[in-house]
Amino acid sequence: MSAAPGALGAAAVGLVAASALTLASWRPVSTGRVRLAGGTFVQGHDDGERDDEGPAHLVAVAPFTIDATLVTRAAFARFVADTGYVTTAEKLGYGLVAEEGMLDWEWQHAPHGTWRRPFLTETADTRGFLRDDAPVVMVSWDDAVAYCGHQGARLPTEVEWEYAMRAGSTGSRYPWGDEALREQDGQMRLALNYWQGSSHEHNRRDDGFVYVSPVRAFPPNAWGLYDAVGNVWQWTADLYDAHAYEAAAEHRPARSSVDAVPVRPGREKRVLRGGSWWCGACTCEGNGLFYRGKAEARAPFNNNGFRCASSSS
Repeated sequence: MSAAPGALGAAAVGLVAASALTLASWRPVSTGRVRLAGGTFVQGHDDGERDDEGPAHLVAVAPFTIDATLVTRAAFARFVADTGYVTTAEKLGYGLVAEEGMLDWEWQHAPHGTWRRPFLTETADTRGFLRDDAPVVMVSWDDAVAYCGHQGARLPTEVEWEYAMRAGSTGSRYPWGDEALREQDGQMRLALNYWQGSSHEHNRRDDGFVYVSPVRAFPPNAWGLYDAVGNVWQWTADLYDAHAYEAAAEHRPARSSVDAVPVRPGREKRVLRGGSWWCGACTCEGNGLFYRGKAEARAPFNNNGFRCASSSS
């Protein structure tokens, strides 16, 4: 993967947007995976609120295959049954939980919280986490790497993730445009799972959910990938580097914080993308294709999940 020098002009961005769909053919490999032929796209933007989102730069992506959906709770349960794997949360003795009624930006330790029970209090709403077709949550980066490895796969890189989720779009917050609404069956409807409310005291449930939604609850993007944004943050393979886009635009090697400061294994920060059900106007507004999330590799939050990828020719 390589990037062209930064400071892309409007004409260049428009050219990439017009040609992306023809450059990036895709086809389902099975009911659960999509093979992308690779191509180019514009990553980042120049006028973002966060410095790590720019500059805009052109990126080339090699062919790869990626899961059509987030890894489900049922799939992760099969992995644990087959391997006896013990997750980070189980080793720590707690998971990190957010729930309706908590303060904005508040997180609590849930004693013995794991992917099996990723909440503090069981209610009709939190039972949504327990559906077989819900995305598995309260999994660390280490857990995600272990699962993908067992499948003969890996986590997608940040570049692969964004290329796949954009599905030929350029410069927009969502794969379909800049608004959370999208035309479905002749009506404009919310097209992703995120938090609707002026605070986390109450979720209006405009999208039909308080917490996670089933992995196929919303229509896929143009390349057949579900939950391109929203529902849960998605782990990527990359170490977080606030200046990664600057380095890519200037053809310099990216340099993560762990290069400069020794960090204990698991404490390094990894990139998460896409946003989650907890994101809304009252907090990070991370849902979309610009915001670059990050968390310690060993952190088991109940709004983090993942999907797997693999290289292909």
